Amino acid sequence: MELPDPHAESLTDESPGTWTDVLAHLEQTAGTSWLTTTRRDGGPHTRPVLAVWVDGRACFASGEGTAKSRRLVRDARVSLALDTGRVHAVVEGAAEPVLDPEPLERVALAYADRYGWAPTPGDGFLTGAQGAPTAGPPPYRAYAIAPSAVYAFPAGDDLGHGPTRWTFGG
Repeated sequence: MELPDPHAESLTDESPGTWTDVLAHLEQTAGTSWLTTTRRDGGPHTRPVLAVWVDGRACFASGEGTAKSRRLVRDARVSLALDTGRVHAVVEGAAEPVLDPEPLERVALAYADRYGWAPTPGDGFLTGAQGAPTAGPPPYRAYAIAPSAVYAFPAGDDLGHGPTRWTFGG
């Protein structure tokens, strides 16, 4: 799940941020994010999710029977919005199922670390005695967002950069 080096572009006349600095901050943050998928008619479908950052990508869990999971099968394009208190961020890209055992294990460990929810990874799913908050009923498919763009808007002056857009892969 390696990401290419992104291209940074300032959205104002301030200096752009560095991806490694913002990513480190995002990886340490827990809280509710808002995932937008696309309805069949092209309209947005936005729901809360608990995201974790693994291997440089935002990841989330979703029960197979949920509307967001059904929409992702048809159209993997998503937008994930989050607020860490220090930065408002938006991740745009495609949600890809995390099927390989090692990355799936890292997603499970990240959930345990960030939210205290300790799912069991196996056979391409996350399961466990406790249900996943915001994810519907088990089993849960883990998804990683392959970003096309990430936007970061500092919430204060302590980040040392202005609003920045990073584009990935071209």
